[in-house]
Amino acid sequence: MFALLNIIVFLALTGYAFKLLFSSSAYVRLSKTQKVLLSGRERFLLVTMVTGMVQVGVNVGVSLSAFRLMVWITMILLAFAFYSKSLKLKPIYLPYLLFLTWLAISLIWTVDIGYGIRAYLKYLYPFLIMLFAATFVRSPLFIYVAMRWMIFAAFIFSILLGGVMTHVLEIWYFYGDGLFWPMSTLADFLGIMSALSFVMWWYTGEKKYLILIGWFFLSSVLQSVRTGLLAIILVMMFASYLRYKALSLPYIALIALVAVSSVVFIPQVREKMFNETAKVSNISDLSSISTDNIDSNARFAMWKWALDKFYTGHEWTGSGLGSVQQYMYENFVFGGLQVLHNDYVQILSDSGNIGLILYASFPLIFFLYAHNIIMRKKMDSLKITHTLAFLSYIPVLSTMYTDNVVNYSFAAHAYPFIFIGIAVAYTKITKEQRSTV
Repeated sequence: MFALLNIIVFLALTGYAFKLLFSSSAYVRLSKTQKVLLSGRERFLLVTMVTGMVQVGVNVGVSLSAFRLMVWITMILLAFAFYSKSLKLKPIYLPYLLFLTWLAISLIWTVDIGYGIRAYLKYLYPFLIMLFAATFVRSPLFIYVAMRWMIFAAFIFSILLGGVMTHVLEIWYFYGDGLFWPMSTLADFLGIMSALSFVMWWYTGEKKYLILIGWFFLSSVLQSVRTGLLAIILVMMFASYLRYKALSLPYIALIALVAVSSVVFIPQVREKMFNETAKVSNISDLSSISTDNIDSNARFAMWKWALDKFYTGHEWTGSGLGSVQQYMYENFVFGGLQVLHNDYVQILSDSGNIGLILYASFPLIFFLYAHNIIMRKKMDSLKITHTLAFLSYIPVLSTMYTDNVVNYSFAAHAYPFIFIGIAVAYTKITKEQRSTV
């Protein structure tokens, strides 16, 4: 039954996205009284952004989730072939383009080219969707439509899939055999949506968006998802600094206190965080905590095993893209786990120091590029898009340490790339508007 549901949703979503991609312009609702004219490519991007939590992960001889990734890559390439006369590569793209090139080179020495290509597509898609957004977003109001629709979708997903459903209403929501991503991915997704909610509050002044951040935080608390809690905490710290500059220190201190108090005083979070040997009843107890006291669910041991097996001895090149995944899929290790729950260890193991340096240089260079725009006083569309790109990368970079964010490309990893693409598009839109004045 659920397999059939996955297939139906996959076909409906793919068919609708394909139709939008090659359709003419149409109006999309921005508010109760306002509609915005968007092109077919813009509406395709909007649907992609709103449906990130739809996994369709059932296996029908091939994983529909993996197949959807290939279909979306194909549709993006078709859009460039039919609608783009030329493709301009900005200097800020260079680090990630070099990263993709290095990953392709590492396929020469990988143990299995098939697993390597599968992994490569997961890194390639965010880059392509970024170029797509930069090329085809033309409406000055697109970002406002996207933020409203995404925040609304996040609220719905947080009700259906989050902690409120399971721990308040006491209904264990079924994920439809992979129809939606699980609660751990939802927590990563809500970290990104918290960034959107903060920017929307900053722009509109409507406090409901701040309340939504609390709602998203509550979902991760009730589900005891530590990565989600960390993501939202870091978003709020960085966002507070951007909003209040030097005056943000009291807010940052308060947020840090909330984070520590959550770990110490909320039973389900404390029990998930520490082993039974750790006696934590107040904040001062944290000074005696070591990695031995933290309940890592064998992650620390697994990361050490991966680094010893795939990284040590070829630290600069790694074992080749897909090597870790091939071994974990085809051998029973750590109770049957097939993912490392750490994208940085995965990158190091597969592509070595060169791969990690190239990957890390991409967000760093973008942050430096966007700094002056983000620090402007005027909250215009240019500042909004660059701020979104910056803040959405914070939860992604933090959750990559303890989760498989690269695998969750639709639900997490691709969003900062999309916002960077939109920021590039708005830079061009702003220049065109100024030239006509």
